[in-house]
Amino acid sequence: MLLAVDTARIGYDIETLDLVSASIATLGNIGPGFGAVGPMAGYGDFPESSKLLMILYMWIGRLELFPVLVLLTRAYWRS
Repeated sequence: MLLAVDTARIGYDIETLDLVSASIATLGNIGPGFGAVGPMAGYGDFPESSKLLMILYMWIGRLELFPVLVLLTRAYWRS
């Protein structure tokens, strides 16, 4: 959803399937997705803020969600 809002903000016209594919591909760290982010295309047309969001998705996908949530809690940093 965040990726759709960010790309719509700059007027980048991309289909919902392509946005979902980009999100899943970055969360799973699998590389290409479908359509606009397929094997014959890339992520270069996305705005910088969307690329930063996808970097966050890749980070969460690589570390898994639970360790990332633990890193964001106060209790972890107090000990």
